[in-house]
Amino acid sequence: LLAGGACGPPESRPRTVAQASVFPRGERETFLNAAAGMPLTSFSEAGLTRYMDFIRLGPGEGRDDYVNQMWTGIRGDFAALIGAQADEIALVHSTKAGEQLVMDGLPALHGGGNLVTNDFHFSGSLHNLTGMRDRGFDVRIVKSDGKDLPLDSMTAVIDERTALVSITLLSNVNGRVEPVRALADAVHDVGGYLYADIIQAAGVHPLDVEAMGIDFAACSTYKWLYGVHGTGFLYVRGGLESEALTRHTRFPGNARHNYPPWTSAPDEGAGDFLVRPPVGARRFEPGHVSYLGYCAVYEGLRFIRETGVQTLSRHSAALAARVAEGLDPDRYECTSPNPGTTPIVAFRFDPEMDLIPRLVENAIVVSLGPGTLRVSPAYFSTDSDVDHLVEVLNG
Repeated sequence: LLAGGACGPPESRPRTVAQASVFPRGERETFLNAAAGMPLTSFSEAGLTRYMDFIRLGPGEGRDDYVNQMWTGIRGDFAALIGAQADEIALVHSTKAGEQLVMDGLPALHGGGNLVTNDFHFSGSLHNLTGMRDRGFDVRIVKSDGKDLPLDSMTAVIDERTALVSITLLSNVNGRVEPVRALADAVHDVGGYLYADIIQAAGVHPLDVEAMGIDFAACSTYKWLYGVHGTGFLYVRGGLESEALTRHTRFPGNARHNYPPWTSAPDEGAGDFLVRPPVGARRFEPGHVSYLGYCAVYEGLRFIRETGVQTLSRHSAALAARVAEGLDPDRYECTSPNPGTTPIVAFRFDPEMDLIPRLVENAIVVSLGPGTLRVSPAYFSTDSDVDHLVEVLNG
């Protein structure tokens, strides 16, 4: 990931007073890297401040009211964003933590069932899955051409022993969207389930997990949800927390001693410890999470709700299309299958082209790899930001 230099933004990139106050980093840089992580906005900072005031000063003057509102409302707020119910949402530390809870809990996966994915899945998940394959799990990773992947390439390896299809809904690599409904139908037909990594979709791409047939989904919040690291969500379709994820491996709840001197009236025949897991997806929550961090997310979800996902999506996707249309195709090969339909657009270029000095000199922040470029405009990015990037790269 390339961070821009300390040079201020050119005067040709005017930003409204409202944009500058909400997204102060945009005044210092041409920031076009939201898919890597959203810089802290003023509204998310306000949430952090309110929680810090609470733990510094204690309850009173509305401080405890705010924290209680956040704690009781945040699951429902996120659920509404993705078309779920509040009791289908758990708070987890990260996307991969949510995915791991699903894989740990599926008996079929640990009894010889297979897992199907493809090479557009998040690289951190692929690292984990290749490790599982080395330990003897049947993990099937379908290879793509780096740009797109036909649906039948996936369905061809789904069989009667497929326990889980695990995919990234919106690719962090190039903005490709998985045909999730078709994949869900295919794996449901053989009795399996579908997990989706939705970190690049939640907050900026319309989602309806029920209509899409998604059984499990997870995301961190530090990208399009305007949160911070260490906070995330896990969606578990209602009933599956006890129907499918029957292996209690992490965070099942609390155990109560069922023998003297801990109790004077033990429940005979119930064993030494009574375990009563929480109801719904909250069964998968650890004892404590980052209450501070979730206050930032709480404000991010408020902003998304008030602005509208469709508005956020259209803005960022239009800017991504502007990048694709503006860059010289002879030097920058677009590797996004449908550029301008999502907020992420990607390119290949000759690695001998040293783009770093130009980008740093002009304080432009994008994602850069060996011969690869990814651009992901935020809602606070402007046409002028994109034109500045295009001018520098084409120059």
